[in-house]
Amino acid sequence: MANALPLVVGAPFAVVGLRQVALGGPSLEAAAWIAGFPLAAWLATNLLVPLGDRGMRDEMGRRLHSRTPFDATERVFVGFARPGYGGLLDPHEDVGYLLFHPDRLEFFGAVHQVEMPRGDVTRVRFRANPHTWVGLGRWVSVEGTSSGRPVRLDVEPRSRSTLLGNMRATTGLKKRLEEWAALPQPGGIP
Repeated sequence: MANALPLVVGAPFAVVGLRQVALGGPSLEAAAWIAGFPLAAWLATNLLVPLGDRGMRDEMGRRLHSRTPFDATERVFVGFARPGYGGLLDPHEDVGYLLFHPDRLEFFGAVHQVEMPRGDVTRVRFRANPHTWVGLGRWVSVEGTSSGRPVRLDVEPRSRSTLLGNMRATTGLKKRLEEWAALPQPGGIP
């Protein structure tokens, strides 16, 4: 729902502008109203879409604590999507915690639980998602091979109060994932 709200916020600008064009023809005032639509929608997307994240983060924290009480494993609250997922308004298929185990990454979400062994990871990079096209997001993509087949784990931080803040956090998450992937394997195996 929060992903549709920016369109609702921006729509009145477009309606007023188009009404002015219909009644009086093109004008600078009509153009300003119409230009207000994408600006209002962008601001609303940046500020309103993350509103539910805190509640979801708390709920997923409770679920994770129920599974493994007082576990101190490093974790980051993220949005997640499998490579084939395509949401027009929301790039995230699920939300939950990305856990950094010594031997594997784990996504513990509301719907999905996914693990990726560290030995399978070959690359960490940025990938575009629907929010990328308006400058408000991108995936941190952990890529590798498993049994000769390509695998990928796409995540995006969801811990900041704006999408722009979450996008900025992708730089630190990518760096942390690269550091984690470069560590020697547990048990001394490089």
